[in-house]
Amino acid sequence: MPQNKHALIRYHIIDGLLRQSNFVKTSFIATYCFNKTGYKVSQRTIQMDIDAMKHDSFLRFFAPIEYCKKRKAYYYINRDFRLMPFQFANEEIQLLEHIYEIVEYTIADEQRYILGGLIVRMKNMSVEYI
Repeated sequence: MPQNKHALIRYHIIDGLLRQSNFVKTSFIATYCFNKTGYKVSQRTIQMDIDAMKHDSFLRFFAPIEYCKKRKAYYYINRDFRLMPFQFANEEIQLLEHIYEIVEYTIADEQRYILGGLIVRMKNMSVEYI
């Protein structure tokens, strides 16, 4: 697998861990990446990934990640941040599915097909790597 794909997967893993935990150490992220991908990654690589997520003008993530010296771990200063803006929370998808169940017999076949397809695309776009 090309190295840039490894980096993208690591970005998603880092994002997911930071959203799920208050503080995450680079050693934990590196171990988690290895367990998920089977590829060993150094803590330095994780630090460079985090720096890229924060500052890289080509990636344009501008992730609100900070480092806590006391805990020696990273965290999101904005807990609502999403690395990929088109990812949806499970609660958002479940709400839309519930709305679909309510209106599926009151809307036209074409609208039902469009709404059902939209829900499937939202689920596919929200696949997480953690």
